[in-house]
Parts: sequence; C-alpha cells; structure tokens
Amino acid sequence: MLAEMPRRWVLWALFLSSYSPLFLLVALRTIGTSDILALGCGVLTFLGLVGTYLFLTTGKKKGTRNYQLAAVENHDSDVAAYTATYLLPFLTVFSGTWQDITSLAVFVVIFGIVYVRSRLIYVNPMLSLLGFRLWRVIPVTPGSKQENNANWPCFLLVRNDEIKADQIVEAWRVTEDLLILKGGKS
Repeated sequence: MLAEMPRRWVLWALFLSSYSPLFLLVALRTIGTSDILALGCGVLTFLGLVGTYLFLTTGKKKGTRNYQLAAVENHDSDVAAYTATYLLPFLTVFSGTWQDITSLAVFVVIFGIVYVRSRLIYVNPMLSLLGFRLWRVIPVTPGSKQENNANWPCFLLVRNDEIKADQIVEAWRVTEDLLILKGGKS
C-alpha cells in the first residue's frame, strides 16, 4: 500500500523547518532594532523545530521495509543551493522599518507557496543540520519486479555518509516519494 501524500500542515511545518535557521539569524540581527520582529522570528524558529520533530517522529511510527537500491544519486547540492535564498535578508541593509519587515514577510510567504507546491519539502537545511543527507534513489522491494514500483524514483534521507547501488536498506516510507533510512546492510 502506498504512503499517502503529506497533509498540508506537514508541508508548511517543513517549510518553517527549512527556514528556522534563517528566522533565528533574523531574530538575532533585529534584537534592539525591532524587538517585535525578533520575537516573531524566535517563535517561527521554535515552530520550525517543532515541525521537524513532528515530521520525523510521525514518519518513524510507520512500519519499515527492506529496499534494494537500484540507483543512487546524492542531492546534498540541492540543499546548498536552497540555502542561498537565506542571503536575501543579509544582502540588504535591514533597518527593521515596516518596509523591510513587510518585504521580508512577503518574500517568505511567496517562497513558502512555491516551496510547498513544488514539493521541495525534503530540500531542508534543518534536516541537513541534524545530520541527514539527501539522496535520490530508485528502490526496489526485494523479490518484486522493478516495474511494479510506479512511484519511483524517490528521495531517501540518510544519516550515513554513503549509500551504494545494489545496497539493501531498511527504511520507513514516510510519503509516496520519501524514505528515511533506519539501517542498512549490504
């Protein structure tokens, strides 16, 4: 049975999660200039951390399966490219005026909509900070035919440094296009 699509709140929680390091940086940058913005960004940082925790714990409540990795491709560079969007608040002089706050808020909302709709939820610097690496894989359930796995390729979050093609891994299937590695064996 296929894992269901994440609920909308999970997508937005992961968006907040992906931006929680930025919210923390903005909070630190605006202390004394705009304490309301600093507090708001502190709250968003906290909500992002809670979203990360909920995502990981609810995903791990699902059962695990073994998958043979027919192909693997590291996608850590996607996380690095995504993190480049963090530069926007630091490329401008941020004085904490209502115009600065409004433009930053509009940017975050627009990017949030794009992030959720384009399914960038696994490209997440917070998951990277927690030690996860992002891989695009084509897994096959051992004993089945590859063509029966219609939703593949998918992403695999791994805390190990390297995975290889033909490796058999035990993973939680969190969504139809995301696995989280529980353990591996060759």
